[in-house]
Formats: sequence, structure tokens, C-alpha cells
Amino acid sequence: MKTSTQILASLNLLGPPRRVLVVEDYVEWLLTLKLILEGLGHSVIPMIGVLDVDAQRIEGLTVAGKLFEPSPKTAEIEAVFLDYNFAGGKHNGATFLRDFRQHSAAPVLGMSSDRALNSLLESLGATESMQKSRLRAAFREG
Repeated sequence: MKTSTQILASLNLLGPPRRVLVVEDYVEWLLTLKLILEGLGHSVIPMIGVLDVDAQRIEGLTVAGKLFEPSPKTAEIEAVFLDYNFAGGKHNGATFLRDFRQHSAAPVLGMSSDRALNSLLESLGATESMQKSRLRAAFREG
């Protein structure tokens, strides 16, 4: 199993502070990732869902289910932690990744509980993927 250091290295998150998008509808895990990443000095944009992705911005939902404002600029996102199923209706992990990849080559970690969905995200351009249970364990162990 990969360590948290190996995971962070694959996303270029061991160096200087980066702007990281976390898309996860399980709020407890979303906030845990936010705390971990902010503890490493990164700026975290936490969303429970995505409504739209284009060259200019990523429109998403806050933890409270309201429109995230201001919407982050797509070009400013330097790494993504991406769930497959999340709130918002129009997008899931696959459609988000498809649209995001049209405008950014930033590293993306797919994180679903379902191995098949993780494999799908990798086939669509995710840098790598992990089952959430393994990802949680890696960050618990350091």
C-alpha cells in the first residue's frame, strides 16, 4: 500500500504550497482532507459537488450546498482529489475529469470506494486512484 508521502508526491504536493481542489460529498472526509492539506501549507477549495467546468472556472457547491463563490479559476487548480459520486446533478467524477482535462493537466487522484470506478477515472486521465478506505489508512499511518 502506498504511504501518504508517496500519494502526495504523485500529486506534486510535497514542495511549495499549491491550490488544491477536493471534490467529495462525504463531508467528514472532505474536511479531514482539507485539514491535512492545509496543515501542509496548501490552499484547499472544498466542494461537495460540481455544477460546471470550463476554461475559465469550476462552479461547485460548498459544504452547505450553496454555490461556491467566487468560483475558482480552472487554471489556478494545481491538484485535485476527486470522488466519483457527488452532489450537483450534472457531473460525476468521470464527466468532471473529462471536462477538466480539456483545460488542465494538473494531477488528479481519483478516490472512490469502488475499484471499477477508480479504474475508470484512471482511464480518463486521473494521475492515479485509490479506494477511500486505503487512502484514509495511508493518511492515518502518516
